Amino acid sequence: CALPIYNPTGYGSYVPHSAYVERMLYILDSYDYEILEILRGDVKTKTGQLENVVVGCLGRLSAEVDGIRRTVVEVGDCERPENWAHDGARLKDASSDAFKRCAMRGFGLGLHLYSGDAFALYDALRKRDESSTSTDSE
Repeated sequence: CALPIYNPTGYGSYVPHSAYVERMLYILDSYDYEILEILRGDVKTKTGQLENVVVGCLGRLSAEVDGIRRTVVEVGDCERPENWAHDGARLKDASSDAFKRCAMRGFGLGLHLYSGDAFALYDALRKRDESSTSTDSE
């Protein structure tokens, strides 16, 4: 995935949704993504009124990897739902988050952002590959 950039909400590292989509299309022939459920909650909006608005969603991402169909369901969060002008924008934010979480959980994309300094998978896989290459050549 692309390097993290400034997060417009001010929270944590951020990789644009487009970078995840580009990477998924690069490594896979195709994938399927759909919103399964829209989650609503009471939020004090910019008007100061308590309103029942979109606060998240459940998304499902499916793709074939090495001949095996994988399907992952994750929840997407609408960060700061009081900040958005309407439910369409809230759902777009939540859906993007669900897609990214599915990509991370099922396919390892963006995993380094969630792991932070504890990210060790790259080094472990490289070590395993070097080990199997040296064993194969003997």
